[in-house]
Amino acid sequence: MSILSNTTDSNSVAVAVSLGSNLPYLNLSPRGIVLAAMESLRRISLEAEASSLYLSEPIDCPWGTGDFINAAMVLRLTSKTSASQLLAVLQGIEADYGRQRSAEQNQARTLDIDIISYANQELESSRLILPHPRATQRRFVLMPLAEIHPEMVLPGHSENIAQLLAALPHVENVHLLA
Repeated sequence: MSILSNTTDSNSVAVAVSLGSNLPYLNLSPRGIVLAAMESLRRISLEAEASSLYLSEPIDCPWGTGDFINAAMVLRLTSKTSASQLLAVLQGIEADYGRQRSAEQNQARTLDIDIISYANQELESSRLILPHPRATQRRFVLMPLAEIHPEMVLPGHSENIAQLLAALPHVENVHLLA
């Protein structure tokens, strides 16, 4: 049974997240960081589904920024965990892998974990916007999500992930890692 098929359970929520890394940390490569972060996410979840890893060219990053390793996960979390609490947990996981926050956007980073959707919530605060405002524009987000849940529909959208992906122009270079 799919994590998404149990959306009526009031004790848990389905959450989609996107992971990315393009800088090593300590003895871990970007690939190792994403895999380790996925394990961290499994530990905080009641249930988790993960995509394969993808290699993607940087988008809107400074010249010379290296390629990213990306993945997506759909997690089932206890409904006692709010989206804001989850954001704090994810930022803690990022810090565990050397993430240093900067005011500058689209910088190289050891780990980035974004909440793409949290149940059916639509939210706009100074710290968090749900669903993620650029998720539908990013092949490196949609390809991994389409692998595990092509039928998922983000709050406020009528098209599912597979349809959103099919509608994207092929300007991003994103490839499944072997």
